[in-house]
Amino acid sequence: MSWYRHRLERDLTRWRAEGWVSEAGASAIRADLKSRGSAFGAAPVFAILGAVLFGFAVMSFVAANWTAMSKLVRLGLLFAALWACYGGALLLFRRQLNAFAHAAVLGGIAVFGASIMLIAQMYHMEGNPPDAVLMWAVGALLAAALLKSNPALAATFVLLAVWTCYERFLAGAAHWSFLPAWVATTAVAVWFGWRPGLHLAAACLVTWVIPLGYLVLDHHAHWIVIVIGIAAAFAAAAAGPAIDRRLPASAAIFAYGTLVAFAGLYIMQFIDRVVLHDIQDKMWTPQLVLLAVLTLALLLGAMLWAVHTDNRAALWLAYGAFALEVFSLYLKTFGTLLNTSLFFLIAAIMVSLLAWAAYRLHQRKAPTEAAP
Repeated sequence: MSWYRHRLERDLTRWRAEGWVSEAGASAIRADLKSRGSAFGAAPVFAILGAVLFGFAVMSFVAANWTAMSKLVRLGLLFAALWACYGGALLLFRRQLNAFAHAAVLGGIAVFGASIMLIAQMYHMEGNPPDAVLMWAVGALLAAALLKSNPALAATFVLLAVWTCYERFLAGAAHWSFLPAWVATTAVAVWFGWRPGLHLAAACLVTWVIPLGYLVLDHHAHWIVIVIGIAAAFAAAAAGPAIDRRLPASAAIFAYGTLVAFAGLYIMQFIDRVVLHDIQDKMWTPQLVLLAVLTLALLLGAMLWAVHTDNRAALWLAYGAFALEVFSLYLKTFGTLLNTSLFFLIAAIMVSLLAWAAYRLHQRKAPTEAAP
């Protein structure tokens, strides 16, 4: 919000100088922005932290006194704490104390998860441990949907990520059941119209997609990750206006797609052989050269498109990825300095030519836009 305010003040000053906005209009815009306030504050932050600490307190207290209590007392304590949290949340919502209400919902979710684990322990239930995390996530999603709680929805995405990572760790295979659960949770985020929730959904999906190459086909199928990332970025670039008419998400999709494609290429260049075969080779190979060229071309293309569409997130992501790629190439090929210097020289010439071409295009475009 502070970044938005700073940018708006800068734009208002320029618009006033151009005569596009009157002083009264600028004052009205500033007053409206001030009346909305910030989405963050000390009270919501401390309330959420208090809810998290409350959940740990319940789990610790019950665990410490578990053997000294009868089963009936244990169940009664857990259910009482659970309904106290949700009942308190409803009461706080009615009193318009939304920040504290959302904190109470989070407390209820924490108690619900503790109840699942402690009841399973009490009755010696055996089964697939990740299923307990899935049940916890389903309970969090229901709480989020029924109470329209954004923090509860965020907790759901975190639990889904934990669940799928747990399943993959135990099975050593792709966890396809994650996708319908992710779709259902993302649908709730779309229903809420909560933009940070959509970013959480994207981040959750990205963490599922990037390791996919290790879990399908021959366990070297990182080309699938690259294809998925490039397809997402290309779709966002080609159908951006159509996507944004329904949901302003094309810029974010392009950025996340670029991230996924770069991650797949980076794994193929620097991680795959080390992780699976512990091969620490430091030499230029035709495959490395090809992948490096493809990676740099992808990132340069992403930069150009990000500049063209004013997609700052994608631009900074591409900058960071470019720096990481060049630094990793230097470390990997440190022993072959002549070839390394030649590669970097060629890359520098390519980038410089692209910079000159972009500058010439900008110079030609400026007089055209200035013409009546």
